[in-house]
Amino acid sequence: MSAKKVDVLLVGAGVMSATLGKLLAQLDPSLKILMVERQSRVANESSHGLNNAGTGHAGYCELNYTPQRADGSIDIRRALEINAAFEMSLQFWSYLVEQGLLPAPEKFINPVYHQSFVRGAENVAFLRKRYQALHQHHLFEEMEYSEDKGKSRGDTGETRHGHRLRFSHAQAGARLAQAGQLRIEIEPHHRRHEAAR
Repeated sequence: MSAKKVDVLLVGAGVMSATLGKLLAQLDPSLKILMVERQSRVANESSHGLNNAGTGHAGYCELNYTPQRADGSIDIRRALEINAAFEMSLQFWSYLVEQGLLPAPEKFINPVYHQSFVRGAENVAFLRKRYQALHQHHLFEEMEYSEDKGKSRGDTGETRHGHRLRFSHAQAGARLAQAGQLRIEIEPHHRRHEAAR
């Protein structure tokens, strides 16, 4: 492969590189952006649907984003940061849909009902406190909590949020790369594919 001078080199043609490349191209269309990929296809490793849960992490149900402090209170700062970042991603994707660079949202992103279950009195107490701390914030006001076994299939504590989203990394990443001001090069030992700017 001959030497090329670019402003931005993105290594890996997954959804993150495709999104970052498209964002940079929107901010500064004069940038020369090159994305390189060693696989024979874009979005074929971590972004591939079989290698990834395909969920947008928004801090709703990931318990590790809300650690318990030494005093017993719940630290929700990380969940808030992650949720705010995810909201920005949603806004960017909405913009790309409006510009015709992504298909209709229902083609690549869908709401999925999500639940967290725990067992044991200590874990239920943690989940209850977590819910109480998060639910006070507007980003989590629609979250529900229940210890009613009839409402869930779990034994005890449960939180739910209906706005966790599932999206197709491969479809969104490939579409962004092909529609964007990106150039993708597959390494020579594979079939060569280029989407020129």
